[in-house]
Amino acid sequence: MQYIERLIFLSVFLFAALSCENRENQAEKDYFIEWDNTSLICIAEEGGYPRLIKLVDESLLAVYENRRGDVVIKKSFDNGSTWSDPVVSFEAFNFTDTKTGEETRVNIANPEIIQLPDGDLLLAVNLRPRIEGIYPFSIALKRSIDNGATWSDADILFQAAELFRDGCWEPSFLLLPDGTIQIYFANEYPYQESDEQEISVLTSADNGFVWDSQPKKVSFRQNHRDGMPVGVHDGESVYVVIEDNVSGQFKPWIISSSINNSWEYPILSDSPGRYSALKKSLPDTVYAGAPYIIRTDSGIYLISYQTTENRSSNWELSTMEVVISDKPYDFRNSTQPFDVPLNKEAKWNSLSDLGNNTIAALGSTNFNSEKTGVWMIKGKIVLK
Repeated sequence: MQYIERLIFLSVFLFAALSCENRENQAEKDYFIEWDNTSLICIAEEGGYPRLIKLVDESLLAVYENRRGDVVIKKSFDNGSTWSDPVVSFEAFNFTDTKTGEETRVNIANPEIIQLPDGDLLLAVNLRPRIEGIYPFSIALKRSIDNGATWSDADILFQAAELFRDGCWEPSFLLLPDGTIQIYFANEYPYQESDEQEISVLTSADNGFVWDSQPKKVSFRQNHRDGMPVGVHDGESVYVVIEDNVSGQFKPWIISSSINNSWEYPILSDSPGRYSALKKSLPDTVYAGAPYIIRTDSGIYLISYQTTENRSSNWELSTMEVVISDKPYDFRNSTQPFDVPLNKEAKWNSLSDLGNNTIAALGSTNFNSEKTGVWMIKGKIVLK
């Protein structure tokens, strides 16, 4: 009898020990990104500020600045292995002030693109006059109903001032579950007597045909510059990553709001809806700006930014870094998609979800060339 009791005791003990070990092993697992160097490809030998989406027909569409003032698109029908010739989707134009006769070329910058449930494509851009004081810095929109082959005339959604220091910048889209479309952007226009900047949002409830006449203030930190917003949602809350320079150098922060009544009140410096995105803080002297966030179809969050960490203090020579989390906070396990020498750059980057825990990282980089071009590399999200 004692022998059987001992066997039972040992069995229970071993089962408990193994269960504890399994729980510990499970708890130690975390999400990482493994970059596939065989997927590295140059989309454009010259260009910048690339963004990419996967269309409903499974093709990939990349949009970027061509460095000559225009915004162009390219498409891939083999999951990014080869790319079509560029098509100009938003062309730079000349503007003459009829009152003064002054002229300026207006460049097209900061493209962002989204495909709506009905298949239409919306392209938001920043209009940037080359000469100040003639044409207002603006947020503009075009639509394509044929997968990007042709584009509508431009609609001007918002106009800031005609001076660079009082402009508007970096529009980005967010489609909410009820079909509402939001365009977030950085806005200096309300602060013409200071160097401050807020995040603003414009909203459309009819598939992007009619927009708010005036933007709503989303966030503002007094005496600082909230910038470069990109948003995601989880069905309940909206999470917008921004660059916040409260530490002196820009870092990725997140501002959040309920999805049902988003931004009822602006997120100020002491609002509970504002927090640092990174689990491990970077030194104050490190620059980590131009953030971009995505939420994959499996619910994993990723943020990219351009950083000077372990590089020179010159932000112009920063490189792309990506962090990951299974929640919209505590981003960690940083990796760098591109092998960028210290005297080169990878800036104005973005991420895209390709499905099946595969992502694409896009950068404006000259890591292996004298020209700054558009490069893409794929990564796999792994749990280990």
